[in-house]
Amino acid sequence: MKIYVTGIGVVSAIGLNAEENLSSLKSGVTGIKKSSIYPQMIGEVKLSDEEIIGILDLPDYDFSRTSLLSLLAAKEAWGNSEIHGNIKTGLVSATSIGGLDRTEKYYFECQKNLSTDAFKLMTHDNGRTTEVIAAKLGIAGYSGTISTACSSSANTIIHVARLFEGNKLDRV
Repeated sequence: MKIYVTGIGVVSAIGLNAEENLSSLKSGVTGIKKSSIYPQMIGEVKLSDEEIIGILDLPDYDFSRTSLLSLLAAKEAWGNSEIHGNIKTGLVSATSIGGLDRTEKYYFECQKNLSTDAFKLMTHDNGRTTEVIAAKLGIAGYSGTISTACSSSANTIIHVARLFEGNKLDRV
């Protein structure tokens, strides 16, 4: 069985799309810098959540940073693809800590008695990022989330290959 990659989406500290990332890599650009917030060196995507929400034209909602960055990359990879009834399309997302920023925000709000809105806890679920991406791209068929720490991406590739082998999906 042959598997083809038909779209690439990349968002990182060295670029906001695949082309910028490739150019930075070829030029030896590093995205690791001293943080103004944390004591260690970090790689950080310079766009704020509000800027990403504007770029993606999203409604005012409590999206996790993981959902926003993932959706930005997924939209690039999806490109001009369309949903067709005769092509079984699914989405499998890989993550390790997706939504943890929302959990931390909720925790600190509760500590200060600023919020007891349990609905906010729904935005930190790893699977929520997958739901956001699938909805925005119009993928209504199969969707799944693999969250196995650093091995998430490798396990997702294995899972997707098995979906293809079993003729469950035509593209993911």
